Amino acid sequence: MQPQPNELRAVILDYGMVLCRQPSGEEIDRIARVFRIDQTTFWHLYERNRGAYDENNIDGREYWGRFARDTDTHLDGDTLEQLLRWDIEMWSNLEKPLLSWTRSLRVAGFQTALLSNLHLRFAAQIRSGSEWPQLFDHLIFSSEIGLIKPEPPIFLHCLQMLGVQPEQALFVDDRTANVEAAIAMGISAIRYESVVRLAADLNALRFPVLPPLL
Repeated sequence: MQPQPNELRAVILDYGMVLCRQPSGEEIDRIARVFRIDQTTFWHLYERNRGAYDENNIDGREYWGRFARDTDTHLDGDTLEQLLRWDIEMWSNLEKPLLSWTRSLRVAGFQTALLSNLHLRFAAQIRSGSEWPQLFDHLIFSSEIGLIKPEPPIFLHCLQMLGVQPEQALFVDDRTANVEAAIAMGISAIRYESVVRLAADLNALRFPVLPPLL
C-alpha cells in the first residue's frame, strides 16, 4: 500500500549517485591509470572493500593498500594522498535540482536527512567545508556511527534522529538493495535514476513537493 502524502513527514536522501552525480570517465581513469587497470576492473576492486572502509573498519591507507595489493602496484606516500583526494573529488559534483528540492522540502515543513555510506575523511570534509549540508536536519554517515546500509540498524537510527515512524518517511537511494531494505521496514522508498524519473515517481505518489526540472 502506498503512503498517503499527508502521512509523510520526512525525506531521507542518499549521497552518492543521488545528491551527487556519477563520476566522469576522466575522474575514474586518472585513478585507474595508477593501478594500470580498465574501468570495469576499477569498479570491481573499488567495491570489494568499500563497505569496510565506509563502516570505518579500515582506514584510507588500508583501503588503497588492498587495492594496490590486488593489482601488484607500489604506492608511495604522495600517490596515496593523491588517491585519497581524487576519491573525494570524483564524488563532489552535486545535483543542483536535488539541492533545490531539499530546500523546498524544508520550506514546506518536511524534515530532511542525508543517509550515506561514507568514510570518515569525506564525512569530515562535508561537515566542515560546505554550506549545502545546512539544508538537512540530520547528516548520518556510516563511518561515524559504525552502521551501514542496507542493514536495518542504520535505518532505525535515522528514523530515531528524525523522530518519525517508518510510514512517515520517504527514502531515495540509487541502490536496489538499500531501497528494498527500507521498504521491508515499512519505509516508502524510491530507487533513484534521474531527476526527471524521481519527479515522475513522486508525482505518482501525489507527493506535494517535486524537484525542479532544469
